[in-house]
Amino acid sequence: MMRLSRFVRAREKGSAPERSAALRRLAFLAALPPIAAVAWNGALWVEGLVTVAALALGHRYSARSAQRAAPDRRLRLGLFVALHLALAYMCAGLVAGLNLPQIQFALLAQAITSFDLRSRLNVFSSLGMSLLTLYAAATLSRDYSMLVFLAAFAALALAVFYRAEAEDGRSQAKLREDGGRTADEGRRTTGRGWAFPWPFLPWTLVLTFIVFAFAPQFSSRPIIPPFSLNLPIRGGPTAQVLNPALPLVQINGIYEPNEDYYYGFDTNLDLRYRGGLSDAVVMYVRSPAWSYWRSHSYDFYNGYAWSQSDATVTPLDGRDTTVTFNLPVGDQILGEEVVQSYYIVRDQPNLVFAAYRPVTLYMRADTVSVDSGVGLRVGEPLRAGTVYTVVSRRPVFDAGQLRAAGADYPAQVAERYLQLPGNISPRVRALARRLTAEAATAYDQASAIRDYLRTIPYDFIPPPYKPGAEVVDTFLFEDRRGVCEQYATAMVVMLRTLGVPARLAAGYGPGDYNALSGYYTVRQSDAHGWVEVYFPRYGWVPFDPTPGWAPSPYTAPVQRWIFSGLLDGLGLPLGDLASTGAALAVAAAGPLGALAGLVGGIALLAWLWPRLRLWWRRRQAAPALDADLGRRRIMAAYRIAQRRVRRYRAPAETPREFSERLAREVNGVELSELTRAVEVAAYRPRPPEPALVERARALAAKLGRRT
Repeated sequence: MMRLSRFVRAREKGSAPERSAALRRLAFLAALPPIAAVAWNGALWVEGLVTVAALALGHRYSARSAQRAAPDRRLRLGLFVALHLALAYMCAGLVAGLNLPQIQFALLAQAITSFDLRSRLNVFSSLGMSLLTLYAAATLSRDYSMLVFLAAFAALALAVFYRAEAEDGRSQAKLREDGGRTADEGRRTTGRGWAFPWPFLPWTLVLTFIVFAFAPQFSSRPIIPPFSLNLPIRGGPTAQVLNPALPLVQINGIYEPNEDYYYGFDTNLDLRYRGGLSDAVVMYVRSPAWSYWRSHSYDFYNGYAWSQSDATVTPLDGRDTTVTFNLPVGDQILGEEVVQSYYIVRDQPNLVFAAYRPVTLYMRADTVSVDSGVGLRVGEPLRAGTVYTVVSRRPVFDAGQLRAAGADYPAQVAERYLQLPGNISPRVRALARRLTAEAATAYDQASAIRDYLRTIPYDFIPPPYKPGAEVVDTFLFEDRRGVCEQYATAMVVMLRTLGVPARLAAGYGPGDYNALSGYYTVRQSDAHGWVEVYFPRYGWVPFDPTPGWAPSPYTAPVQRWIFSGLLDGLGLPLGDLASTGAALAVAAAGPLGALAGLVGGIALLAWLWPRLRLWWRRRQAAPALDADLGRRRIMAAYRIAQRRVRRYRAPAETPREFSERLAREVNGVELSELTRAVEVAAYRPRPPEPALVERARALAAKLGRRT
């Protein structure tokens, strides 16, 4: 019955009109950081400003309407209609290609509901709406700036709850007028109600970090994969690579000042061109796994340039809609799914970047084609603002299995990927044989050549090639320095001289990973070329001979928590043990484990919160007693009196009980009077009068003289 009565009282308190202007102001301020985060990360500045203005009007109206006896039913009907209109606006925006319609709906809903924040429960629910808006902004964030908005919201939300607790403390206080206190006195004695609850902040940050760090990260297919509707890609299938940054004039050996052009994103890759690349961001990739973002490959080499011997492309049929394409899967042993979302920042060629090996593509395009090298192409260049999602199946490559794969190559693979021009020098062939003299398998041969090439210095601007010179011979024996395309070409050529099928692949490196947002920031300078070697039953396996890049750039396992891969590279067994333990825990737990962890975290918070509140209240009580000089002097006089009578109050004994116990041994009248002064100093909200302080000090002195 007691619990039921408490529940009823809590419901009545939550439904009562909230008349605290300070609490409402804090709730309004707490709504601003999430709106600012959405505007910052989603470029919704106009929408954000309109939301703030509407929110201010809504909070002001709610504060005034709370003074009325009953809520306005017509207003609630109007808000109901407005919410449904906002929902219809979002649905229309999804079809029309509106910028972030779901997030705009969240802003509209927050502004609309602010007009009906009548009770404290409604005010608290507005914090929930703000939290949803902050979550939406977090899905757009690609750097650590989100921490600023998160910290601001957490601080203001804590201030709201603390202010509500302070308001409850004042309204529930019951003090007799010994005297009783007036409202003005109550405000003076609880002046710390405006103080920020700093002791709660470390606990909040610690618990937030624990939940963020150990909660499994979502890595499966989303219900609605991200792709842009407002930037459809037009055009039919084409075998030509359309690069918007292609220079109009290309001269052998001349440095090209266009730092936005990577000559690997072209129909033909000419190894004689030179030019550096800028650090401008080209795209953001949200992926639960580290990978190279592959676009296409080349198989035909003529001594100075690469091209595709088979220029045919095969259009893919969309499934049910015009935005989903299923890709043919080869004979590779495929593992877990890797879902990547690509957000194009700068115009890119008509190549679809993806982790190896893609199986499903979500993109607004008239046609998507696959070329003979398993590269994906669309009808026109990818424009800035384009968004698409790729689902890849991560191949499982094991060194032992690759060594045992053998050399039984299909005829079409051997014919196409063992091609060499007639000007490959004898010393290139001899070097390949010397490097692989002790390599018994194709995997060992590829590893030996790769490791040797990684010892050659990298140079962004190597010397120009002489007319008629073969690139690999010049790179290996004359220049002894170069860029990634020279390293990859040298490895492909040497492997082909040994009868191992290989090709040159192009795309982007992984970029810089942001563990907070889960995005990889890919820059122009991450454009890259590497090698793919064919193994029977396993298909094409990537190798990277360029110094400074991953030697075996396989798509990494899916990361399901923030510390995945953090201990990789340690020379101690601790790294393997920690990674293995985490992987086993995640695999064993699965969705049920994630649910159990979430429930456990909520239970921990529920258990810890009342204890923190009790600790904070006890901590708050002490300063109220020590804040006044008169209170301190009376307490000091009481301690002096105990020392002088050589009797001390027991820890569980009240001052009045102590006085009654000593009444027979000392002057009971004076001790009782001193005890009353102590009770006034300890329990009365109003500070003791100066006369009472002096009287207590005099009584303590008398007690000492008479014993």
